[in-house]
Amino acid sequence: MKHFIGVDAGTSGIKVVVFNELGRVCGSGYHECSVITPKPGWVEQNPETLWDACNSAVKMAIASCGEKADVASISFSGQMQGCLLVDRNLQPIGNCIIWLDQRAVSEVDEIMSVISDDEALRLTSNHCLNSFWAPKLLWIKKNRPQDYERAYKVMFVKDYLRLRMTGEIATEVSDASLSFMLDVANRQWSWPVFSKLGIDRSLVPDTLSESYEVVGHLLKSVAEEWGISAGIPVVAGAGDQPAGGVGTGIIRPGVLGASLGTSGVVFGCTASPLIDPQNRAIMTMAHSAENMWCFLGLVLSAGGSFKWLRDTLFADKKAECLAQGTDIYDYMTSLAAKARPGCEGLTFLPYLNGEKTPVCDENARGVFFGLSFRHGINEICRSVMEGVTFAMRDSIEICREMGNSVTEIRATGGGAKSDLWLQMQADIYKANVVTMNVDEGPAAGAAILAAVGAKYFNSVEEGCNAWLKVTKSVEPNPAAARIYDEYYAGYRQLYPALKECFAHQAATISRQIERD
Repeated sequence: MKHFIGVDAGTSGIKVVVFNELGRVCGSGYHECSVITPKPGWVEQNPETLWDACNSAVKMAIASCGEKADVASISFSGQMQGCLLVDRNLQPIGNCIIWLDQRAVSEVDEIMSVISDDEALRLTSNHCLNSFWAPKLLWIKKNRPQDYERAYKVMFVKDYLRLRMTGEIATEVSDASLSFMLDVANRQWSWPVFSKLGIDRSLVPDTLSESYEVVGHLLKSVAEEWGISAGIPVVAGAGDQPAGGVGTGIIRPGVLGASLGTSGVVFGCTASPLIDPQNRAIMTMAHSAENMWCFLGLVLSAGGSFKWLRDTLFADKKAECLAQGTDIYDYMTSLAAKARPGCEGLTFLPYLNGEKTPVCDENARGVFFGLSFRHGINEICRSVMEGVTFAMRDSIEICREMGNSVTEIRATGGGAKSDLWLQMQADIYKANVVTMNVDEGPAAGAAILAAVGAKYFNSVEEGCNAWLKVTKSVEPNPAAARIYDEYYAGYRQLYPALKECFAHQAATISRQIERD
């Protein structure tokens, strides 16, 4: 039986899943990755660490199959917006500046002084964000000119891993959509942007493919180390959100995805580019499905907020749960379940490292609002879950506002593993929330793309129909939905009231750091 490998290169780690031709998981491996934060708002990862994690996870996944896997092809899901430079010897130049990084703020202002909002939407279908390639490259050009001059190509994380597997440099349209250098509507590089910004055209990969196309073949040296056949096709793959869209069957309009991982993402599919005239960090992309486009709204610290709570207030309990073989998150959600919906006004803003959709503010920070003597640890746990879900609803409301119907929301990530969080999402989103038979959405999407590239499936749609099924459906509780509507209205008032406070605090911190 043929097998297909999906490599999911996330921020916290790299997960590799082996699927057979029936869509069943035969093996998996995972290796954690650390992030580097040299300054406030700066977030990087070491490319060599990323490859080591990938290498380890692939070997683990293949070994866990129990028998020699007949691997037919490999593809990828990867964290998006990472800016990784390589020199002419294909060696990394410094660390990868990842999607969480906030340093290129002034470069966005420079870009928008040259390219108006209307022109940006016409040329790229997106407003410029500081996480995109263009502002990061301008930051490097200004602050690290020697690195910019040495640079041969700029790459996304998954494309660097593929380079290590094949020796070939390539990228594809879904990841490239969030570079601010792609004409998303026409699925080709937007050369006028390069000219206007003074970015060398030669920096981007010469090969720009669709997500399901073969862009290389596995090197003999890598294949021998992994114990699989050399020369098998390696498929372009996709950014983690479009790959997750494929892996959860979000390949038609009306069905949205709500992924609660380190970040939180609301993801939808459209028949033509969805362009938000307001700068609310709704990102528009070429989809990995044939002739489709997609969009996403991004909450920077979604599951990351719950992890922060775990590490801050439950460090001892985490160790205790580990020793007992229980899950600390199950314990935390059991506490949250004891609190009432809305937590009697305790509201959490999940802006621990700035925020994207819809406020697009690198200075925003986390807030507990409405704390009283009546609140305890139960309410604190629940308010974090609710605040993250309110932030996700912001993107869903933008989708509705722009005339897109929402018939179903497919939950993935940590938010799909908790019955409490599933019900909370249904109540806050005011929509049916479902889970799928495949837990590993991005890895499953990568494997489907691998199978399409290997000609096992004739199309992405055929692969989705063959492998994916809805397993659970949760309907909104009308009474809870009404309560959450009221508290959501209050939530929406907090950021505008605090925006200037966030800016003042950021300036104060910056001065303090300079003095130190």
